[in-house]
Amino acid sequence: MSQRPRILIVEDEFLVAHDISDMLIELGYEVAAIVSTAEDALAVIRNRAPDLILLDIRIRGPIDGIQAANIIKEEWSIPFIYLTAHADDLTLARAKSSDPLGYLLKPFEFRELKTVIELAFYKHEKERQAAFWAIHDRLSGLPNKFLFLDHLSKAIYLGDRHHKRIAILSFVVLPAGGSAGAPSPGLNDIVPEVTERLTRILRKSDTLARMESGEFIILLPDLETEEQSRIAARRILGVFDDPVDHEGRAVPVLVFSGLAMTDRIGQDPEILLQKSLANLAENLKINAGVSP
Repeated sequence: MSQRPRILIVEDEFLVAHDISDMLIELGYEVAAIVSTAEDALAVIRNRAPDLILLDIRIRGPIDGIQAANIIKEEWSIPFIYLTAHADDLTLARAKSSDPLGYLLKPFEFRELKTVIELAFYKHEKERQAAFWAIHDRLSGLPNKFLFLDHLSKAIYLGDRHHKRIAILSFVVLPAGGSAGAPSPGLNDIVPEVTERLTRILRKSDTLARMESGEFIILLPDLETEEQSRIAARRILGVFDDPVDHEGRAVPVLVFSGLAMTDRIGQDPEILLQKSLANLAENLKINAGVSP
């Protein structure tokens, strides 16, 4: 985080809350606010979400800390640490179900607070990265198949509502053969340059993704005719008429593609994607004699 992390304190014991605030400031954190009820905490979060919440389990009001945590987790996914002076089995069982990033048993010391907060931020960042890479390609940083299919499902739904058609362009970009003194780069070596070129030319409404097996796929919404999809495909693939740059050297590339378009209401996203990939495979088979 470039700025000091902001921490919200939700604690209904005045002296305890202000002691915690003093410790947080000494640790270099910014105190977003001190509130004593879940309702006030939710109001603060709606106004400006903190980076972490220290949340007393048994706070005053109709909503206790665990209920508040479940709301926060569902609506904002903000990490939180429980504060409690009650460590009975029933309370802990309820608390565990909300998946906090830590517990602090009151009264606690400065060192305990420091350690639990640092571990919470570390764990949250690891979880955030894991969630990101679960739906993104690690080489290009683009959406992977799972996130692409989610975008595709939504695009098909909206297309059906507005009487528009959706196309998927799938393709591979292969480096052409190099010379003995300058061998051709590998397929993965040119992915960053390919990704950059495509990102520059696509519309904001288009979705660019990369399959685990190496194919690039592009979602093209808001079309009406197959001719429009073909024109869009030619425009996009035209960015590879010029060689790509690899380590200061111009590398010619070969591009093979497959195109598929919705042809009915309620088209199955997976089937549409497989149709595009099948057309790509057929194109590769036809051009098997063209070696990169």
